[in-house]
Amino acid sequence: MKNKIIHILVLAFFVITACQEEEREVIEPDDPVDSQLSVLMKNVATHDGSFDDIVDQGNCLSINIPYKIIRNGESYTVTHTSDYLGISATDNIEIEYPIIVTLFDYSEIAVSNEQELQTLTNACSVNDDDIECIDFEYPIVFSSFDSRTNRLETKQLIHDSEMFEFITNTDQNTVFSIDYPINLLLHDGSSTSVQHNTDLRNAIIGMISACDENDN
Repeated sequence: MKNKIIHILVLAFFVITACQEEEREVIEPDDPVDSQLSVLMKNVATHDGSFDDIVDQGNCLSINIPYKIIRNGESYTVTHTSDYLGISATDNIEIEYPIIVTLFDYSEIAVSNEQELQTLTNACSVNDDDIECIDFEYPIVFSSFDSRTNRLETKQLIHDSEMFEFITNTDQNTVFSIDYPINLLLHDGSSTSVQHNTDLRNAIIGMISACDENDN
């Protein structure tokens, strides 16, 4: 009974603050619809490692810049993502180790040789969960309540890594809401504003098949 009362009070808090500030809609992880939205948001925020596949062949990880490769017998330094445009699929490429790679969850691992990198790339799925054709425009403000600690908290997220961590660490004991409106950046360079949870869910689902994933 106590938890039910607390839950009602929390919902009331979100409603009141929504009226006072931006529009907010509660997201409850144990609700199937809200759970789907949480998964979609996490997939949008997942690190996309496909941009450097011409070097590492692993769509779920990327090599931290700067680093060096031997390209057709000559030293080549990758200092920016645009440097990959100078690399051809027919080039003979050897990575100069050690390197640091970033995985799908933004964790970083030191890699000492080709065998270690191959082990990581072999773990990548061809059809991974990351949604590459839509991005969040930050900052985005969340309000959350943890029923275990009875703690209300407001967080401003400024990067996909923070979004990924926030969603990952949210469980059935946490209720949260988003401060709307928020903007989404689309694959064609345009942006769109969403006003509530249904808008956000529909926008992400609608974009999933709208552009080519770069995983193959």
